[in-house]
Amino acid sequence: MAFPLRPRSATELVDAAFQILRAHYATFVMCSAIAYLPWLLVQLVLLSDPATIARIGPGISVFFGLGIWLVFALMSCVLTVCASQAYLGEPVDAGAAVRRALPRVLLVVIGAILRYVLMLIGAFALFVGALYPAARFFAVTPAIVLEGASIGRGFSRSSVLSKDRKWHVIFTMGLVFVIYMLLAFGIQLAALLTQNMLVEAIITAVFTVMVYPVVAITGTLLYYDCRIRSEGLDIELMAGSLDASAPEAPAAY
Repeated sequence: MAFPLRPRSATELVDAAFQILRAHYATFVMCSAIAYLPWLLVQLVLLSDPATIARIGPGISVFFGLGIWLVFALMSCVLTVCASQAYLGEPVDAGAAVRRALPRVLLVVIGAILRYVLMLIGAFALFVGALYPAARFFAVTPAIVLEGASIGRGFSRSSVLSKDRKWHVIFTMGLVFVIYMLLAFGIQLAALLTQNMLVEAIITAVFTVMVYPVVAITGTLLYYDCRIRSEGLDIELMAGSLDASAPEAPAAY
């Protein structure tokens, strides 16, 4: 299922993300589960110790916040490649996605930590201040994974793509985040009612693995959308497709 390459509104991007997720649901969930499993094991080990639970405070909360942020970064690393394959009409191949993403994982993680710190600083300075670095550097992971960019190049690339489009980025990612949180609310409420932190961690893991892919897919489509708007990527790809399908000129004798 290939999508017409054209600029899309926030609602159209989110709708396209859900279409891609539905079409390749098993593949996206499998990739999410593989990336999330190590963090779930860490949670189960920590939360099984009553002493650790009793010591939960601001420091532990920041650690857990950073941990889940890195998990999302790892999931996004592979999901971005799968989403790119689907959006460009290529076969969605989890194995090929892992092979392409794996060499970039360390750079993605470092980039995610830097973004986390910038957003944390923005949040402490002014709550909405976290929105600016989130919007400006939204495309760091796609740039690193899909373009093979370095960390510095990934941040500068994202800055260029988000120039004069930060509200578009905020509206798009904000919309899919609101949908994600509305779905998460009921799940988290059910998990809290169990009054068992281990069960809560497992329920949260299952929900994240099943639903988070739509957030990563939306981020990838938004990356391509900004490239279409600023670089004419749609025209470039169509021209390349026409060149590839053009018949070769007969040899001159």
